[in-house]
Amino acid sequence: MSLISFGGLASGIQSKEIIEAISMATRRQRVEPNLQKISRLKDTNAALGEFKGMLSKFQGLSFALGTLSGGAIPKLATSSNEQFVTASASNSALNGSYDLNVTNLAKNGTISFQTTGTTYTSPTDKVAPSAGPGTILFANFTIGEGVSSEVVSLVFDNNTTLEQFVSMFNEQSNSATATLVNVGTTQNPDLRPVITSKETGTNKGKITFISGSDPAIPGVDYFFQNQTLSQAENAKFTMAGIGGEIERSSNTINDLVPGVTFKLQAPGSAKITIENDTSLTKEKVQDLVKTYNNILDFVRLNSTITRDDSGSEPKINFGPLSSTKLASSALTSLRSAINSSALSGGGAVRIFADLGITTKRDGTLDLDESKFEEALSSNPEAVNDILKKFGDNVGATDGVIAQYIKFNSLIDLGVQANERQISNINETVNRAEQFILNQEKTLMQRFGRLESLIGGLQSQQSALTSALAGLGFYR
Repeated sequence: MSLISFGGLASGIQSKEIIEAISMATRRQRVEPNLQKISRLKDTNAALGEFKGMLSKFQGLSFALGTLSGGAIPKLATSSNEQFVTASASNSALNGSYDLNVTNLAKNGTISFQTTGTTYTSPTDKVAPSAGPGTILFANFTIGEGVSSEVVSLVFDNNTTLEQFVSMFNEQSNSATATLVNVGTTQNPDLRPVITSKETGTNKGKITFISGSDPAIPGVDYFFQNQTLSQAENAKFTMAGIGGEIERSSNTINDLVPGVTFKLQAPGSAKITIENDTSLTKEKVQDLVKTYNNILDFVRLNSTITRDDSGSEPKINFGPLSSTKLASSALTSLRSAINSSALSGGGAVRIFADLGITTKRDGTLDLDESKFEEALSSNPEAVNDILKKFGDNVGATDGVIAQYIKFNSLIDLGVQANERQISNINETVNRAEQFILNQEKTLMQRFGRLESLIGGLQSQQSALTSALAGLGFYR
């Protein structure tokens, strides 16, 4: 029930304004500080979420330098003639060159058929229109050879259409695909069922088949009389320094030289050269330095505590990360990882500074590109070892960054603790608001009783004044 305010009709007291002022003062004391705490905690969690994303990016860049990525130095694979052979190389590939001569490309197996004397002009045409009513027909396909083979057995009759035949095959086969191809024109279609193996090479792509009618009528074959078979073949090539011809079932070959993938394009010769990709290596390090500096700037910006004297009273502004040590702890761990990446021994390239990566006065990293290129040119093994050591330490799933960003890690636990605080403070705010509401009810009731009392006194005064006037006390 809503409270009724008389607005001081008898007493002249503005009870509504007084109650509102009391509620405002109570809310300022008991609610607003808690709402500010909630706001700060939410800002902290938002900043921690962004910080976690930045660390995750840095972890990915670091992982790309580590052992599981093949090392820190990408490889560049070039071909003397990409018309015949192209190649790519992983970080783990060894530098060198390879002369290949392609004599034959791997290809899929393909078979098409047409019943003698029949032209298929529509997908709804019968596969074997000359077969008698009730004749049971079969077609058995074997895709591939040996343990890799797949057998597709189709049983149908004289009413089976081309589209039904194609659908039956595709439902049974995982190794080949049936389609209808129009070798005629739009005006005069000439459809052919075509079956193509999904894999190249004889092992998984070779197609063999038998077909016929009801075994009770031997020697009668109502379809497949006009067949065209293009059999699957293996890729064949030679490599300089290796005697004899090499065969593979695919034109993409990744098991010949460790870390190198060759792609055969056409019969012909090409030299494949594998070397360090200086440009890409420098880009990876540039990205690493830039991301590190972005993290440092973000932490610095969000950890500052400033004083604002523009108002009537000084105000202290806290950055979202100023209330947690997680960010500064993560930065300390990263700095430690940089220092611990040094190589033992007395080589000329041992530490980050020897790569041209130094720490400036403000804590950010600086990359001297010329010095980095010189180190990479003169001692690529040491450059790779330093960066790989850093990558393993920082980017691994159990590395320096993982302890902060993985599921239920330090940042997650910090966010969860803040969320619990927010929940508890919200309960405190709700209780304070209920107190204020009850306080308003109590005050309204008291002011109501006061107005009633004063109103009664005023009535008595009026009656007494009238009585005294009747007795001649007032003229």
